[in-house]
Amino acid sequence: RPDSPVYQFLNLFGNIMAEKIAGEDRVRAMYASLSDPGLGYTIVRPGGLTEDPARGASAVELGQGDGFSGRISRQDVASLSVAAVDSNAARNTTFECFYADTAKPLESVGFSNIFRQTTLAGDAAPAGRRAARGATWHELLSGVAGDAPAA
Repeated sequence: RPDSPVYQFLNLFGNIMAEKIAGEDRVRAMYASLSDPGLGYTIVRPGGLTEDPARGASAVELGQGDGFSGRISRQDVASLSVAAVDSNAARNTTFECFYADTAKPLESVGFSNIFRQTTLAGDAAPAGRRAARGATWHELLSGVAGDAPAA
């Protein structure tokens, strides 16, 4: 979200966040213009990447709508991405991925906790949080909603 401290901070470095959003919009527009309904896209927005060992699907949360941020290992992002290729549920979707125990509401993420590894005890997620969870990658992906068709 352009109004979040993380977005504003990262955008200082070559407008990278605005360029990411523009790139995602171009991907959606390109697929919307194709005449082959068998083709689709999946946009994966990982949280802060770590070198930690993989923890598996049951530790991961998928969010939609830029409401939360967190951390996730590169290994789990790779496993999730491979599973998304083989998942009809992931077709034409955009989602954020991070470990559930690192999730923070985006508006509360400031410079001091951008690099914090886990959520502190007592940090509560606000009501209305839209999140997908599952024991396997395919269960996890089955909880995401498709993107709205391009106007």
